[in-house]
Amino acid sequence: MRTFDHRILRSCIFLCLPTLAALLFGLYFFLVDVPDIARESERRYFSELEDAARLLSAGDGASDFVWERGKGVVAGDVAVFGRVFPHDMTWKDWDPVDKASRKKEMWGFKDIPEGRVVWGRGTEGREMFVYGALSDVSRRNWAVAFAIFGGFVFAVLFFTTFVGVKFFLDYIKSRDDFLAATAHDLTTPLVAMQYFIGRDDKEAALLCERLSRLVSNIKDFMRLGGKRPRAQCEVFNIADACNEAYGLFKEDFRDFYDGDDVDFTYEGEGPADVFADRTLTVQILWNLFGNDLKYAAAYGRVSVRSFVSGDFVVTEFADEGPGMTPAEMRQAFDRYYRAKSVLKTGKGGFGIGLTAARDFARAMGGDLTIKANAPNGCVFTLTLPAVSNSTPAARSAANL
Repeated sequence: MRTFDHRILRSCIFLCLPTLAALLFGLYFFLVDVPDIARESERRYFSELEDAARLLSAGDGASDFVWERGKGVVAGDVAVFGRVFPHDMTWKDWDPVDKASRKKEMWGFKDIPEGRVVWGRGTEGREMFVYGALSDVSRRNWAVAFAIFGGFVFAVLFFTTFVGVKFFLDYIKSRDDFLAATAHDLTTPLVAMQYFIGRDDKEAALLCERLSRLVSNIKDFMRLGGKRPRAQCEVFNIADACNEAYGLFKEDFRDFYDGDDVDFTYEGEGPADVFADRTLTVQILWNLFGNDLKYAAAYGRVSVRSFVSGDFVVTEFADEGPGMTPAEMRQAFDRYYRAKSVLKTGKGGFGIGLTAARDFARAMGGDLTIKANAPNGCVFTLTLPAVSNSTPAARSAANL
């Protein structure tokens, strides 16, 4: 069963971050800014009502009715306004907005079936009259408006994010299914090829072994699903592992270098013994040799050197190829990533070899890194625990 890949979860979270950020910003805006906007709108609304009432009081505004104390509505539509403002109303019944104001400056508003009426008591000899008119001042409920608009925007963002995440997961699944099917369909003919080749045709056997390791690489990658494998560590010589992995590419490198082999040097005293999983280590070295053969050997020499650094044995693969930019090197170990310089070569690949190789190295308590080579090319550095570092704690860490 394929294990859970935390990198896919991380990618899904990144896809959801814009929607989450928009939601948090919207909540902040609704809780902090909208109340201020609503208060300012209410203040402006009442200010406009008061201005309209002041104009009616001064006789500068067009009134829909005139109410006289003791007589009721004496001008305007009596049928509409007379029943709302009868003749027996007192000044207290008008319910002015500012109850502390002087009676001669009274104004207010009242809701009736026909709309909102704004009124003002007359001034300058017209104090016995009240002038009123249906108000055309609009009033908006900004809290409700922003809630509706924000809800619509968030629904669109949520739906878009859901579709994007679903498309991403479907794409990952279809690609993984393709790799799994490819590895499965290649296994049977490879087994048959190994059976029919026999022992005498060494070149065909090496080619078949390389294909088998490629299929094994895909299978390991699919099986791991982003989880490091369990390493079965033992003591072995790193040079022997390099020779075993190099043997699958030896003739190809010799074609590039006029019969010469890749330079392999060990700097140090005594054997370069490591405490690691031999099978995983050979797989890492096989990937590194394969990458150098495919992308760098045509540009210049490839050299391999090993040395002991502290508690680790370091093995460096230096090439003189086209190299990578700093941004490409930061992504070199990402799943399915292939640098632009690699894509320009037109050579095939899935972009999973380095990902699996680094996972293998870290599973053994080591690491695989990349840096630029001067003046051109790259240096891949594999570090594995030295035998001197094969303490119980190191063994435990390597077998996580």
